[in-house]
Amino acid sequence: MAIEMIAFDADDTLWENEMIYQNALAELQEILAPWGSPEGVNEIVNEIEHRNMKHYGYGIKAFILSLIEAALQISDHEIHAEEIDKILGIGRSMLEADIHMMPNVLETLKALKGKYPLMVITKGDLLDQTAKVKRSGLEEFFKAVEVLNDKTEESYLNILEVHQINPQGLIMIGNSIRSDILPILNIGGKAVYIPADNTWSHEMVADFNPDVDGYYELTHIGQLPDLIQRI
Repeated sequence: MAIEMIAFDADDTLWENEMIYQNALAELQEILAPWGSPEGVNEIVNEIEHRNMKHYGYGIKAFILSLIEAALQISDHEIHAEEIDKILGIGRSMLEADIHMMPNVLETLKALKGKYPLMVITKGDLLDQTAKVKRSGLEEFFKAVEVLNDKTEESYLNILEVHQINPQGLIMIGNSIRSDILPILNIGGKAVYIPADNTWSHEMVADFNPDVDGYYELTHIGQLPDLIQRI
């Protein structure tokens, strides 16, 4: 079937993102140094963040809520308002952080624009993600920007129905096996995995079998136009 849409994940596919979270976590470790080790802080943050996903979803605001909860737990509620304010400040800095494009993104989008319809399918906070697309300067390349609470087979199918795209005509590009690759393969689409230097542990899939129809893997996004031509 002909290509009907090429969709891109945003965070750590079009621009760097995970490093912002890692830097925020390092700042939290400094704040909580009187009460816990960096390893202990990381472990509790990870546990709380995963537990809270069903309540808060994904994104910076959800992350900061989990950091505040972790700070209260780790300090046994001894933490002062000044430290909580510092954590809130971390969140504001994350929301205002400069966007650093991944290598070869702009050249790749220029090569594909006009030949294929392009869109962004990302997850997280609607306001934050749409703002990042605008601030990135890439908005002109995309026919649509879709922000999901989570990337599941059902959520992808809903988007495809809205845009009248056959699953077999979709190619999804992303850095997460869990979110960008598996759901697309399961609904009959094609998926291109481009590993990032930093990927959130929640997005890892230890037992993924790459020997399936429709799966492709590239070293960097600059290789995508040639792959699309071969497909």
